[in-house]
Amino acid sequence: MTLRELFSEIMPENHLPQMQVTSVTCDSRQVKKGSVFVCIRGSMSDGHNHVAQALERGAQLIVAQNDCKIPNQILVEDTRQTYSQLCANYFGCPAKRLRMIAVTGTNGKTTTTWLIHHALCKMGVKAGLIGTVCNKIGETEAIPARYTTPDAWELQSVLAKMVQKGCTHVVLEASSHALEQKRLYGCRFACAVFTNLTPEHLDYHLNVESYYQAKKTLFSQCDSAAVNLGNDYGRRLFTELNQADKFPLLSFQAQGEAESGTTLCAKNISLFSDRCECDLIYQGQQQRAVLGLPGEFSVENLLGAVSALVQCGFPFEQSVRAVCSCQGVPGRTQVCVSADGITVLRDYAHTPDSLEKVLKTIRGFCGGRIITVFGCPGRRDRLKRPLMAKAVCENADLIVMTADNPREEPLEQIFADAMPGLKGAGKRARVIADREQAIRWALQNAAEGDIVLLAGKGHEDYQVLADRTIYFDEKEMAQRLFAERKR
Repeated sequence: MTLRELFSEIMPENHLPQMQVTSVTCDSRQVKKGSVFVCIRGSMSDGHNHVAQALERGAQLIVAQNDCKIPNQILVEDTRQTYSQLCANYFGCPAKRLRMIAVTGTNGKTTTTWLIHHALCKMGVKAGLIGTVCNKIGETEAIPARYTTPDAWELQSVLAKMVQKGCTHVVLEASSHALEQKRLYGCRFACAVFTNLTPEHLDYHLNVESYYQAKKTLFSQCDSAAVNLGNDYGRRLFTELNQADKFPLLSFQAQGEAESGTTLCAKNISLFSDRCECDLIYQGQQQRAVLGLPGEFSVENLLGAVSALVQCGFPFEQSVRAVCSCQGVPGRTQVCVSADGITVLRDYAHTPDSLEKVLKTIRGFCGGRIITVFGCPGRRDRLKRPLMAKAVCENADLIVMTADNPREEPLEQIFADAMPGLKGAGKRARVIADREQAIRWALQNAAEGDIVLLAGKGHEDYQVLADRTIYFDEKEMAQRLFAERKR
């Protein structure tokens, strides 16, 4: 692709040279001969300060917001937006050849996208998946995922590969960071789904209103939407979108009343240790649903998935059957090992709300005690730490606070921030800095009928420390420790 072709949508009548472009990047360390370097201001650094390095490495053009006083530059109002559009252009705008579905919200994004992707494949559609656990092409080909929503270059590269492999649909998780940073600019979505919103990422967004507004931007890029009315921000978003009257809008809610305005609702809900059952009602149709995931939040995820499918034109009954054929999602209320009357579960819950929900779900089928191992991630929102600890303190019988991707932040600081939430826990709680030793202690103190919840890491098979990232698979570890216990 030439420079002139790359900028054709941004500057239709440009007279740029017909020079070949080798890449588009916003990281000066990734520049090579023939690259276009886009200067982006981030929270940690400003790309405008690295122009000299980019030129030394062979950049043929600089895109900036500030005048860099060099001849080979293009000035634009918003380099983030321009970067995403250039990445899309470089790969031939693959999103235009795909039916794309996006899911946003604080909790439930991963499960909901996984359910939609599974259902599409079950119905004979070749679909891609982009999200926290992994990126998938069809049912079998997996690509490791570094971020919930990739950088624009990586995103467009993956979308282009999905088009090449014959995908017609793509389901992705839209994180608030990605939306704020306009990584999804240039993509149009057949349907956008809103799951819920509770305080999260306030180290980045500073307040809940900014966090909500970042999520809301997704709905300026969609042709239809589905919104969960089971939370305050969902009801607010539905009202605001309904007033704008821009596209077909579907509402869903567990225990909602179809006749009071909810388009899709669940009734007669029954919850079990290994599944949830309910009747789904949509436009006068009723369909029994049995999904192999526990908890009322799983009913909400089921509703979100079915909503997206019917908004994209798939039959209601077929959509319900296809979603319910999914057997589970990696790291979401997943059994690691169960023996001697003790069950070890792992779950990605890492917010106060998600911890409370998963613990209350477990309480519904636990015959003994709930022993919870949890931690608060380093270099992330400090305000949620005592709230996380409080949610565990109020819903678990034994508590072990430990490390969870501490990064460069001292564990002593993380524990000190969380400790007020454990007020009143007394002898029920202990702090063990080493996560493997914390899990070992939990298993050593478990008895028949107990459930040990490993919270926070879910599908992750690593631990991020100050100076390195180490392999750390809790499922393997639990199985090994159980084997040691038997010996």
